Amino acid sequence: MRANANTLLRARGVELVPYRPEHVERYHAWMASEDLLAATASERLTLEDEIEMQREWARDEGKCTFIVRDGASKEMIGDVNLFFNDHDDPKRAEIEIMIADARFRRKGLAIDALEVFMAYGVIELGVTAYVAKIGFDNVASNALFARKLGYAEVSKSTIFEETTYELRTGVAAEDGNSAHERFVSTWASVEVDSYDDSEAKRASATACYP
Repeated sequence: MRANANTLLRARGVELVPYRPEHVERYHAWMASEDLLAATASERLTLEDEIEMQREWARDEGKCTFIVRDGASKEMIGDVNLFFNDHDDPKRAEIEIMIADARFRRKGLAIDALEVFMAYGVIELGVTAYVAKIGFDNVASNALFARKLGYAEVSKSTIFEETTYELRTGVAAEDGNSAHERFVSTWASVEVDSYDDSEAKRASATACYP
């Protein structure tokens, strides 16, 4: 998505940065994991296909993705995605998260990343509702969305073996303001920066102080 092509979001111990060519090789290495492929319902791609997919996502207005970095180490640890695929409500978005690096799981970083990402979606993109589709056997993700993020269960599919959750954002007038206030509050704590400028400063600092 062009809207976040040069956007860096920093808050709550994480950084969200645009998915750029320099991230593809690491992402491709992650997706060699059968567990991650199963958890994300993905297929293994060649590196060339992954490179082309990154290019497509960068210009696809129906998809928004950020790479998640650990705020302290700046290590790339996962990604978050939005899919605007509801024809009846073009501002309703399916949301996904993957913390691919096992060293950074169970540290609260998934919650941090999602809260920042959801606030961005509401304030900057006008998202009216978030939808999460979680496999029955993904205990951690079911607990994350239902218990920790306040999503409501709306349906179960025995065919796809997944539960669908929804969170109304308060953008629509009929939804009230409580959820919207939550995202406004979160957004107020987010530092928004230029990814290119930030990376240039970091590279310069590294060069000066090896």
